[in-house]
Amino acid sequence: MSAGDPVAIAEQLVKLVKSISDPQVDSLKVWNTKIEIQNACDSLLAKVLGPLENTVLLAESCHESASLHFVTSLGIADFIGEGQSTLLELSKKADVDPQFLGVAMSCVIGRGYFEEVGRFGSHIYKNNEFSQILRENHPSTLKSAIGLICDEAFRASSRLIDAAKTTGPVSKDNKKLPAVNIAFDFSGPVFEWMARPEESYRGKRMGEAMQQLHGMCNVNVSKDYPWGGLSTPIVDIGGGIGTLEMGILKEKSSSHLDFILFDIPQTIENGKKVWGSLPPAISSHVSFAGGNFLASSFSDTGMPQGKPTYIIRHVLHDWTDDEVVHILSNVRQAMPKQNGRLLLVEMLLRPDSSRFVRQTSVQLLALNSGITRTQEAMEALVVRAGFKVARVTHMRAVDSVIEAVL
Repeated sequence: MSAGDPVAIAEQLVKLVKSISDPQVDSLKVWNTKIEIQNACDSLLAKVLGPLENTVLLAESCHESASLHFVTSLGIADFIGEGQSTLLELSKKADVDPQFLGVAMSCVIGRGYFEEVGRFGSHIYKNNEFSQILRENHPSTLKSAIGLICDEAFRASSRLIDAAKTTGPVSKDNKKLPAVNIAFDFSGPVFEWMARPEESYRGKRMGEAMQQLHGMCNVNVSKDYPWGGLSTPIVDIGGGIGTLEMGILKEKSSSHLDFILFDIPQTIENGKKVWGSLPPAISSHVSFAGGNFLASSFSDTGMPQGKPTYIIRHVLHDWTDDEVVHILSNVRQAMPKQNGRLLLVEMLLRPDSSRFVRQTSVQLLALNSGITRTQEAMEALVVRAGFKVARVTHMRAVDSVIEAVL
C-alpha cells in the first residue's frame, strides 16, 4: 500500500481495523488483515514523514533494537517485577551507569515498553503489557529471541557487505563465508561454533529463541493444516528434536499419528533425551533415525524408505538451489513410487509479506547464508527434483505448506 495520499491510507486503515473487530470474520482473514494493517501503518508513516525523515528513522531504528537488547539482557523487567523501581535502584541492581540505563529506558518507553510513574522525568518505572514479555519466566517470554536477534544476528548483519563481496573471505573448501563467521571470526558451520564449550550459552539461547519465535509466528501450524488426514508413519527430514511433532500430537485430530525423526546422529541423540522425558502416551508415537540427507549417494543417507509421507521443515532455506534439488532427489528415492506425499513447510516471500518475514530473511542470510524463497522459486525447485506440486496451503502463520507428489 505504497501509493495514495495519507488521508486515503488512513481511511483504509480504519476500515481494516474495524473489519477484524467482527467476531464472525474468518480467523485466517483476521491474520492476513493484521498484516495489511501493519503494512498500511508503515505506508502511512512514510507518506507523512517523507523520504528524508523516514529514511533516517529507518536507519536509526537499530538504536531502538540496541536499547531493547540493553534493558532485556540486564533483566530490568525482572528487577521491576509487579512493583515499581527508581532508575538508581535499577542501575545498582544491574551494575550499570544510571545515565546509560536512563537513555535506554527513554528509548524503549517511546516504543510502548514500561511506564514512567507519576510524570515525565520521574525516573520511576513499572512494567506494562509489553515489557512483561521481557521477563525471563513470563509464559510468553521473548528474552532469548531478543538476545539472538540483537547479538549474533545483529552483528552478523553488520558484515553483510563483506560476505556479499565477490572477493570476500572463503572457507578452507573455497566456499564463501557467511556474515556470522566474519563477524565472530570462526570457521565451520554456525551450529558447530555455538556448540563449543566457550560458546555453549549461545547454542542454548538459540534453541530457546527458536521455540519462542515459533510460538509467536507459527503456533497455528499444528492447527491450520489437516495433519490428521495424512498417511502414517511420517518421516520428518532434518526434523531436529521434533518441535513440530510436539505441537501436532497435542491436537486431538492428529494425536494418532506416528513419526520418524531423521537428522544427524548428534541431533537425534538430543531428540531422544527430550522425548524420553515426555509421557509415554506422546513419546510412543515418535521413533528416530540418524543419517545425512546431503550424502552424495542415496545409499549413504540412511534415510527411512517406503513410508507414505515425508516432511521437510525449515531446512531448505539453509541450502543453495542445487543442494535443495539434491536433498529433494534423495527424498524422492526414499518415497514409494505410488501414493507417496512430500510436505515442504517453509516461510515463503510473498508480495504482502509482513515486516517480520522480510526482516527474518535478512537474518537467515546473515546467520547461515540462508534464502527465503518465493513460492514460485520453491515450486520450481520441487519440479526440478522430479515432483509435481499438488497444493499450497497458507495458514495463520509465516509458514506455508507445499504438497508435492510423484
